[in-house]
Amino acid sequence: MKLEIADPAEGAELSAFFKRFHLRGPAEIRVDRGGDFFGPARIQSDTHVTYTLKDENKSEILGVASFAIGETLAGGAPARVAFGRDLRILETRQAVLGWSQHFLPVMEEVRRVFQVDHFMSVMNLHENKAMNAFMRPRPGKRPFPRYFLHRRFNVVSLHGRFPWAPTPLPSVRIRRGAAHLQDALIHYIVRKSRERDFLTSITPEAFMDLLGRWQGLKLEDFLVALDHQDNVIGCCAPWSAGGLEEYIPLKYNLVAHNFRQFLKFGRIFGWTRALTKPVHRLKMEAGLNFRYLCFLFADNEDIFESLAWIAYEEARENEFLVYTQMRSDLHLRRPLTWVSAKLPYALYSLCPPDAEPPAFLHPSQDRPAGIEPFFV
Repeated sequence: MKLEIADPAEGAELSAFFKRFHLRGPAEIRVDRGGDFFGPARIQSDTHVTYTLKDENKSEILGVASFAIGETLAGGAPARVAFGRDLRILETRQAVLGWSQHFLPVMEEVRRVFQVDHFMSVMNLHENKAMNAFMRPRPGKRPFPRYFLHRRFNVVSLHGRFPWAPTPLPSVRIRRGAAHLQDALIHYIVRKSRERDFLTSITPEAFMDLLGRWQGLKLEDFLVALDHQDNVIGCCAPWSAGGLEEYIPLKYNLVAHNFRQFLKFGRIFGWTRALTKPVHRLKMEAGLNFRYLCFLFADNEDIFESLAWIAYEEARENEFLVYTQMRSDLHLRRPLTWVSAKLPYALYSLCPPDAEPPAFLHPSQDRPAGIEPFFV
């Protein structure tokens, strides 16, 4: 078997390999990146690398893993972090054994070449096979990185409002990210980012670099919440990844099916927006229609709900909203007057088997963490 750094020309082949793996949960979902497999990692960081594991003839991809390297905070201290993403391995003995032999050397190479301090990764807690494969204890003859839980969080989706939902507070004014608000908005985002670990928008320059890589997103697309003194008290950037990454529902379990039927019923009264039919019903592939709430910050629950209200109203008639909520972010909890759903995720620290856990994992370290929904 051969371990190689992927070439940009292999984007279409890697996208086809990636589509073979389905996300599990209430819905079984296929992720389609078209021909641009590297798009999400390229947005997350301008320094990224993808490794592929191939058979001896280099004719078949057996596994793939990407790392996006960024300057951020870990435990409140500056750190260079490699965010592991897109880890997929064929469920064959050859692939699993080959990857277990190569993964630690890959981490060591990334650490050495990019001067990385920590490795972080996100795990879908519905992915039982992945949890079993990467996190269960192993015999010493097969060394593998250890996964340490750092924070649990939810990916929340807002699908509609009940008729008794309150209207936004009149004292919270929502404006677009116009030129006269640019400096105040950037200052607010940087200040809020520095209060959390693992966000990369911790300086004005880093934020502008990130925004420059973010395909189809501009400062003018931001929703900015202002108080009566024109101070920024919240913001978000509604954004659709259509054309870059599509989530295609293959089938729904009983709970998700019933939820989809309720959304269809609520749509009759203008309460909700329906979910895309699964592939076996449509007889064709169609992605879920939603907008990410990126760079979401709010000083309290009312401000968050006002931002969500405007973002929902400005979205297309078939789109719902998606954002991430760390368990400690009580002011970003799902509003009770909205029709919503959530999926459990967790942020893990990856360490070599003989390394000490990072200091920011200590129970006394209670700094909140953050992650943009598109990078989950």
